[in-house]
Amino acid sequence: RSTIASLLVASIASNASPAVNAFAMSGLGWGPSPKHMASTTSRKATIDDTAECVKNVDLLSLDSIRSTLIRQEETIIFAAIERSQYRRNHIVYTSGGFGDLGVPLGAKAALQDGEEPLSFLEYICIGTEVLHCGVRRYTSPQEYPFFPKFLPDGPLPGLPELEYPVDLLSPIGDACHSNFNEILLDKYLKWVVPSISASGDDEQHGSTVLADIALLQALSKRAHFGKFVAESKYRSDPEEYQRLVDAGDADGVMELLTNAVVEARVLRRARIKASTYGREPLMTQLPIEKADQISDSANFVAAAAASAVASAFQMIDQSDDFQGKVDPAIVQDIYEKFVIPLTKDVEVDYLFRRCGRDPPSEYAPDRMSKDTLPDLREDFCITLPPV
Repeated sequence: RSTIASLLVASIASNASPAVNAFAMSGLGWGPSPKHMASTTSRKATIDDTAECVKNVDLLSLDSIRSTLIRQEETIIFAAIERSQYRRNHIVYTSGGFGDLGVPLGAKAALQDGEEPLSFLEYICIGTEVLHCGVRRYTSPQEYPFFPKFLPDGPLPGLPELEYPVDLLSPIGDACHSNFNEILLDKYLKWVVPSISASGDDEQHGSTVLADIALLQALSKRAHFGKFVAESKYRSDPEEYQRLVDAGDADGVMELLTNAVVEARVLRRARIKASTYGREPLMTQLPIEKADQISDSANFVAAAAASAVASAFQMIDQSDDFQGKVDPAIVQDIYEKFVIPLTKDVEVDYLFRRCGRDPPSEYAPDRMSKDTLPDLREDFCITLPPV
């Protein structure tokens, strides 16, 4: 391990500054147009105006999309770590677990007669989405709400309209609006929560649902980003995708869009990141007493990176004796059995609609085409306290 760490220190330190500068200057933005953003003299002096000109074809390049998906991995893994610190707290997912809460302030729709009361998670999530809708979150082509019927008609009237690049996604067949959050939430409650959290109740109910919402939003963004992947792949071979869709060959579409090598790389990377982020760094690789001797920030970052990677290797080797914050094998399972399959379902649905055909029923937004995830909720086994 010390040899690996030493090599990493040498390699990262020798390239740290150029790499950081190159990364900062070469990223392609998926956000709105910066027309409403304030500019500063220093910004104008250091960034060429042409750096802001990004073409749609660049945003839809597979390299740009993969870079975005890689960055999303950190968000998902850290959110999973955050949720895993709390018990399952089944009461927060139970309809009426805290009595009839009504609907949050600002929600457009009310509960109809005969509808069950909202769970604590549903109540907080709807309130969060109402707020986020007001500040334009769901005008983004990569954001989808879990409870759209409760959302107001649009953003707050005083806010300027955000301009996103046009023609990123196709409006044909309403392909750009398919929302898979219903099945995502269902599988999250039945499989993800029991997989990453210990059974029982720790009374941290507010913190639990806030962690849930952060993880749900990250998973939703990742799954629906499959539409951008699908659009990019369609543009690379429109005739073949159209032929397969016209023939109703969903399996053929799935096979054409699948890249097994990339998927294997994603799984490996997710496990290594979970191993790295899920435990403390090996301080033997970065002695505290020597920290003040590392005057160059790039070398300090390199040493910290080497420590983190060495820690990850040790975690992988000791996977049968897991001692971190979240089991790396579970994170890999979440990607292999849930995130990647759901994302590919989104892609198939999008491609069928994009080519003018309704997708097969097994690719409807309320299900997974190949559902192998067990319902683990029977493991909760707690008694709900009186309300």
